[in-house]
Amino acid sequence: MLFQPAGDGRFHRAYEADDFQGLVAAILEEPDYETADVASRLVNRLRLADDIALIAQVHGMKLSVGDDDRAKTINATSDESFIHSLDRLGFVSLEPGWRETRRQELAGGGNE
Repeated sequence: MLFQPAGDGRFHRAYEADDFQGLVAAILEEPDYETADVASRLVNRLRLADDIALIAQVHGMKLSVGDDDRAKTINATSDESFIHSLDRLGFVSLEPGWRETRRQELAGGGNE
């Protein structure tokens, strides 16, 4: 489950999907995203990341688009990294269970 915060405890939208790819498809409102090739999915994530960085700039926040989890960076490397970076930056809000999975992976405790 993913929420798009609107402020004051309200949300623009809520999305539900079985995986991170489904969440990105829902945000993009693009059902064909899930069946697209890897390069096309990357291009779509990069376009959305650029749009988010522009919106952030309008609100006085400087974000970059990249391939790592640095502070103030939207990580467009994969669907999962993308969603987690948007969550970390406050553009979406992930269900706590999905957040915990990422914390375990980064700490080296993920399933191998």
